[in-house]
Amino acid sequence: MWKEDRRFLGPLYIYALLDIMTWLWCLAVVSGVYPEWAKPFCQDKITQTLGGYILFTFVWGYTAGVNGLAGHELIHHKSTFDKGLGMLTYTKIFYSHFLLEHSAGHHRNVATPEDPATAIRGENFYSFMIRSVVGGNLNTWQREVSRLQVKYDVKKLSLKALILENRMSWFVALHIVMSCVILKVFGCRALLFQIWYSFTGVLFIELINYTEHYGLLRKKDQRGIYEPITELHSWNATSSHLLFRIQRHSDHHMHAYRPY
Repeated sequence: MWKEDRRFLGPLYIYALLDIMTWLWCLAVVSGVYPEWAKPFCQDKITQTLGGYILFTFVWGYTAGVNGLAGHELIHHKSTFDKGLGMLTYTKIFYSHFLLEHSAGHHRNVATPEDPATAIRGENFYSFMIRSVVGGNLNTWQREVSRLQVKYDVKKLSLKALILENRMSWFVALHIVMSCVILKVFGCRALLFQIWYSFTGVLFIELINYTEHYGLLRKKDQRGIYEPITELHSWNATSSHLLFRIQRHSDHHMHAYRPY
């Protein structure tokens, strides 16, 4: 039985919360909307030029992608708080579906053609990123549809069920509400920043996905069943305190198949 290691949750909490605070700070800086007392910290001294705007967006979008490492660890814990905070690290870059796709899709299908987050040998990063983003969302939607079909024992779901009970619908609604709030509170310039910030964050998350399983495939036996997941199905490196002592990626996959 795999027991959760909670010794390093403190740094994860701190990093995730600091990243959320810097995200809000970025919105304040690019929009110029902030209380008077915050002027020394939020005055825009860089994004007025195109080069400064690109650099500002790239740097903070990159940190959002790195924060996905913390979010990844948190969503693997059982507590609602940990999963919620972990999901928030992805929600702020419009990637909420990762919570469901990573555990129910990627963990089951890693290193197989059925996993959009496993790069095919010879596939360039840009085509992989599109395939992973689109495929991850579509697969999560279909799993939610299948879950509700089993729940109600029907083949065709009602529109009410698709909207009110499909968690992918919740994520879409959440992202729309976030966008509307940003537009209302911070304005158009901040919403444009949010779009590019999210794109950059997702780009770096998918770059991690691209390198972790590039070209690795699990073999099938004579019955057409894939071999168990092992350390051979993930390109791993020794972790460090800077990466929160993150467990090896293949360890998470193998834990998914251990009985609790």
